[in-house]
Amino acid sequence: MQEKEGLEPTREVVLGTDHEFRFEVEFNTKVSIKLVKGTAEIFGTELAMGVVYTFTGRKAAVYTWHGCTLEVKGAFSVEYTANETPMTSYLNTHLALEGLRQTAHDQHEMGPRVMVIGPHDVGKTSLSKILVSYALRQGGSPIYVSLDTTEGSITMPGTVTATCISHIIDVEEGFGSSATTAASMGSSTMPLAYYYGFESPAENVKLYKLVCSQLAEATRSRMAVDEGCRESGFIIDTAGLIDHVGYDIIQHVIEEFQVNVLIVLGHERLYSDMNRILGQNKSVSVVKLSKSGGVVERDRQFKARLQRAKIHEYFYGTPKCELSPYSMLVNYDDIKIWRVGDVIAPSSALPLGMDSSSNETQVVKVDNYDMCLHSILAILNADQNEHENKILENNVAGFIYVSDVDDDKRKVTILSPSPGRLPKKHLLMGSFKWMET
Repeated sequence: MQEKEGLEPTREVVLGTDHEFRFEVEFNTKVSIKLVKGTAEIFGTELAMGVVYTFTGRKAAVYTWHGCTLEVKGAFSVEYTANETPMTSYLNTHLALEGLRQTAHDQHEMGPRVMVIGPHDVGKTSLSKILVSYALRQGGSPIYVSLDTTEGSITMPGTVTATCISHIIDVEEGFGSSATTAASMGSSTMPLAYYYGFESPAENVKLYKLVCSQLAEATRSRMAVDEGCRESGFIIDTAGLIDHVGYDIIQHVIEEFQVNVLIVLGHERLYSDMNRILGQNKSVSVVKLSKSGGVVERDRQFKARLQRAKIHEYFYGTPKCELSPYSMLVNYDDIKIWRVGDVIAPSSALPLGMDSSSNETQVVKVDNYDMCLHSILAILNADQNEHENKILENNVAGFIYVSDVDDDKRKVTILSPSPGRLPKKHLLMGSFKWMET
């Protein structure tokens, strides 16, 4: 395989001013890109001259403001050059946010609190990365908040996170590398995470709102003690919230995070609806931006592979920072596993007059550990004797994977990124299963 890669010819791609090279790579394929002339960036992070960047399982674009020459190698599943990009409008948005940061600095206030909304696969995460990268390049340390539970852009899928971005975002690995490296080094850049445990916010709206509220409170606490983060503000990346449930969640997040800039990406009706709903709210500016032509819809299969890749990355690290996870036996009595409610059906599917919300945020103890086989469990930062009503208010200390359950010996075999006994006793089970291959 290696030899074959070595034999593949290198090709040159020349980009003019304000052009981008858009590409897609399958999960089992590797491609490389090297900047040999000019300047270029990927999602706002500048490429270093002469460095070979390797990509696998990615859909991305190399953008240049002033023109550049790239050397590319490998079999891309899609590749083309585009000259129509919305980058100028994204830069103008960044400059407006910088103005707000300057005002915040002068008046010792909180910087811009931005939320990016729009349908699925419209480029919300790409725009968020660009805005965070540009703020970082101007000396800021913005907080990146991800409320998208489908993929886990920072850590495990099913999680809402907030991370203070103070280092350049890795071109090859995106945000993910920060969490992986942090996990292995016990670093302070470990994202603040709350475990929701489902893929879509609609699966349990009450629980989703609860974890968003907890994250908002924790983010405010962080900003209260860190001046750099406070003045830089934060960028909130969201899932495709465009139905009535989505509108309800958007309003909840605006309130909890005290959002003052709402960016609507690539959706006319959503923009008009938000203007109507927030019309009376003078403290929120609603901004419309167009999506990039390079944004592609990712099918269900691609998203599932992305999820599996994120889970694998959590335990085994990335090509640049490989981890060796530890397999260990844990006694039944040393842990308490919880899951949320017994809600199988969404409220809409229940008989008339019946309400599922009462147990949507009720934790239930899992007594049958066989249920947990191949599950991802969140280790909650809860005290040993924490009352069960308070358990969901705790953030996540880390994740483990249940690889085997032995009922006779009353032991479970778990995979953990770090050695030694588990830091906490309370574990929360979501809907995510994973087969270690």
